[in-house]
Amino acid sequence: MGDYEIPWAKPYFDGAELEEVKGSFETGWLSMGKKVRKFEEVMAELVGARYAVAVANGTVALDLAMKALEIERGDEVIVPAMTYFASASTVSYQGATPVFVDIDPTTFNLDPIRIEEAITTKTKAILFIDYGGNPAAYDQISQIAKAHGIPLLQDAAQSLGAVYKGAAAGAQAPVSTMSFHLAKVMTCVEGGMVFSDSLKMDSRLRTLRNLGEPPGEKYTHVALGTNARMTDISAGIGLAQARKLPFFLAERKRVAEHYDELFSASENGVKKVKTPKIQEAESRNAYFFYPVLLASRDQIAQDLRAKFRIDTRIAYPVPVYGQPIYKSQKLPFRKMACPVAEDVSKKVLNLPIFPGMSSRDIEKVVGAVSRLVSSE
Repeated sequence: MGDYEIPWAKPYFDGAELEEVKGSFETGWLSMGKKVRKFEEVMAELVGARYAVAVANGTVALDLAMKALEIERGDEVIVPAMTYFASASTVSYQGATPVFVDIDPTTFNLDPIRIEEAITTKTKAILFIDYGGNPAAYDQISQIAKAHGIPLLQDAAQSLGAVYKGAAAGAQAPVSTMSFHLAKVMTCVEGGMVFSDSLKMDSRLRTLRNLGEPPGEKYTHVALGTNARMTDISAGIGLAQARKLPFFLAERKRVAEHYDELFSASENGVKKVKTPKIQEAESRNAYFFYPVLLASRDQIAQDLRAKFRIDTRIAYPVPVYGQPIYKSQKLPFRKMACPVAEDVSKKVLNLPIFPGMSSRDIEKVVGAVSRLVSSE
């Protein structure tokens, strides 16, 4: 991923993915078929959901989830102020208004303490994420949603492999969505999923996924859906990746723990680097991201690329309401005071982390960051 000695992310493939793709060509079934259904079953079991609907990507998964929840023009949806753009843009797709709420300074997830002040009679959903695979305070968020009778939607694009209070993360909410983009913990190259525990919701999602055509009712369209179907080729890649998920998670944990060990040392200024923390007991970070906070983040990121050929990501450089399309008022939004999101988005830098990353590479990253921080 880019011309760097150490990339930010690196997908892991072996012959299994190619064999799945070849199998699809050999059977002649390339579009949505048996492999998609099998992939749905595998993923539902992995995250502990009753139902799973495979779709083309994580963004369309969110869009369909909003439609299934009947989010409409004039509604409001609470969204973390620091998240990927799709968490908010899919609210705007519905003609609804995202309401941006501040994040927790430890986990970078939606801060439960800040939710209630944002709730109005127009609030029709609360959306939360698990930033970089670090579990959000689900119990607190869920209690608030239930107290106000507001549906809860989990954007679990980064959640796969995380554990929240002893249970798999990714499908705690009544409706949740996931992404299998190339850089994710496991990938279909492109792909997404919507999870639910309601047969009615599952049926509605399957209809919306297929141009409003209910399963088994060819050329009968009962809703304004879209073509969000996943192909058997993508699902086959996902099935091969899912078999390797324990390895992927163990590798990410190994890399993160090595980072933790090196950044906890006292020499070379690494004490100035703030590293991720897990807030909830009996919980585990999936380490899709390994974020650090750096006062001179932009310069350090530039120097890592130019001087050390180390790629990084800034997730995310501004709160979502600072994105040009919202800042220009082309799309309506509402925001609460978000001092934490504004501070973190100026400092956060996501370091390289991927299966197979060598100890030498980890040490080079920490050494380079340490040198650059020490020279400030």
